[in-house]
Amino acid sequence: MPPSLAAPSRAQRLSGLAVLLALVLVAAGVLWQQASYDPASWGWGGAAPGGGAGPLASLAVPGLEPREAGASFDPATLSDKIDGKAELYLAAGFERLYTRRYALKGQPAIWLELMLYRMKDQRAAFSVFSNQRRPGPTPPGLGPNAYATSNALYLANGPWYLEAVASAPDPALLKGLDAAARAIVAALPGDKAKAATPGEAELFPPQGLKPGSQVLLAKDAFGMAGLNQIFIAAYPAGAPERIAWLARRASPEAAQKEAEAYAKFLAVNGGAQAPAPKAIPGARLVELLGVWELVWPQGAYLAGVRGAESQEATLELALRLHQRLGGAKP
Repeated sequence: MPPSLAAPSRAQRLSGLAVLLALVLVAAGVLWQQASYDPASWGWGGAAPGGGAGPLASLAVPGLEPREAGASFDPATLSDKIDGKAELYLAAGFERLYTRRYALKGQPAIWLELMLYRMKDQRAAFSVFSNQRRPGPTPPGLGPNAYATSNALYLANGPWYLEAVASAPDPALLKGLDAAARAIVAALPGDKAKAATPGEAELFPPQGLKPGSQVLLAKDAFGMAGLNQIFIAAYPAGAPERIAWLARRASPEAAQKEAEAYAKFLAVNGGAQAPAPKAIPGARLVELLGVWELVWPQGAYLAGVRGAESQEATLELALRLHQRLGGAKP
């Protein structure tokens, strides 16, 4: 005979009801969260108790109203805001980030976020700007280092780098975004240099230079540890695309040592050295996986050309860069 099943006790019934009630409450909470979903809380990171909004604290833009007081982040907390991207900013010379959100008046679901980075100098700001540059037109009146996309605006101005991103390409919101960027540029403290590119980036030969292709690689350029602060520029005109690169070092000896180290780095990775042109003293010509690279020291400058399958095209650009550097002030 099978064993009889005892009737559940009052305590067991109460315990079962409690579990069922807890499940109902969890389900209700999930449904409430879905119904009250705010797109501003997704993908951007929340405000952290890292201080005030700095230069954004008093920013007023016609047609927009603040959604929050704003926040700031230092090197220790930057990854809380931009997890996965913080290393780029830190390597370039990040000091502080100020953030604040605004919405169209009376329409809190249509919002934008301003993220204003204070970098250590103009080079640092240009580095993060240039490394993340996307195709887009340059809005007039915001300086040479500014561009817009369908729902955002980015600019570098002196030691400052701004990312202004809208939740949607709403015309009124984009108008407010543009007005906010202009107000920020007008109000930024400190020296706001107007040069399109800082330092030695102005020494690239202009003929054939791809507009907007100049980038400052702050750390470990081309995969070589310690090859830092390298400017690069693309030359697509008249030949397979080539990359010219250069950097100013503390002394001619330092430039020569680094040129030798880079040539060795290429060799270790499978590069084969070939006779270099005598017109460029100290040059080293290397072929790696069918691509030619030339590196050389020139005074306190370290320079190179990489990425062309044609040795002739590589040497042509290298000679032009060598000539430009010859006329540069030490």
